[in-house]
Amino acid sequence: MFVKFGTFLLLITLGVVSAVAQVHSASEPIEISGQIRFASNGTPVPNIVVRLEALSGGLVNEEVTDRLGKFRFSSLSPVQYFVTVRLPGYREVRREVNLIMQSSDFVQIQLVPESSDTETPLRNTKVLDAHVPPEARGEFEKGESALEKNKLTEGILHLEKAIAIYSNFPEAQIELGTAYMDAKEWNKAELALKQAIELAPNASNAFFALGELYLQQKKYSEAEKQLRQGLGIDNRSWRGHFALGRVYWASSDVKQAAKQIALTLQLNPDLADAHLLAGNILLRSGKREDARTEFEAYLRLAPKGEFAKQVETILQKIKASP
Repeated sequence: MFVKFGTFLLLITLGVVSAVAQVHSASEPIEISGQIRFASNGTPVPNIVVRLEALSGGLVNEEVTDRLGKFRFSSLSPVQYFVTVRLPGYREVRREVNLIMQSSDFVQIQLVPESSDTETPLRNTKVLDAHVPPEARGEFEKGESALEKNKLTEGILHLEKAIAIYSNFPEAQIELGTAYMDAKEWNKAELALKQAIELAPNASNAFFALGELYLQQKKYSEAEKQLRQGLGIDNRSWRGHFALGRVYWASSDVKQAAKQIALTLQLNPDLADAHLLAGNILLRSGKREDARTEFEAYLRLAPKGEFAKQVETILQKIKASP
């Protein structure tokens, strides 16, 4: 499903600020816990070695899972780590965990046999209802094609026709809702997305799009509600966590924003805008060197990005600061 979210602006602090809010509270333990299960039947994997390595290199610790397949690493430093699990006959699992912006994380690992050809399906793969009439399907596809070519008005007209032909069409409603958002037609966008949710209550994309809509309108409590509902359906969505992190950032809840952006980067480490927001969060928290790392990641991923020049200015100030 093609879902296009509107452009957003991130507040970039053009000076090196002092600590306003701490990402980690001194009273919070810094730890990584998790559970390992077999993917085939969901049963726990006891007595298996779990390795914890620093992202910068070197073994930090090893733990053995208990009878429930659980493990825990405590008293850690606020840096980035790799959790690695190896079991003969199964694919090695290696997960990155970022504890710079959150004090703890829970890692769920499923072991898949090496011989398995099964791939995890994409959650948002577009599969249209077989009951959709060919005429409606055709208009929907024309609408998608037009939007991909940035022909907004044309795309909206095709999607409206698709829904006029077949009203029970949640995919078209979501697509139309996000197109209305790009056209700044907020009321129409809200109506279309709410109708999509009525037709498909488990469509996480509809909740994420509606949360994005409220975020752009600065209706932060409504945005948080919709995004959390969407994450209740699909908690592995980087889009959902990223939008929720931006809601908390806009609401000046730095600690909650940090948690959501850390999750976003675990799910999509190549998302330039998430590194940009991570840099802002860390800079506001007085962690200049960690912020520098995130800003440099943004420039590496988006050297000609919308905020590239501003980020270069910030990096110059960080480097020049004692």
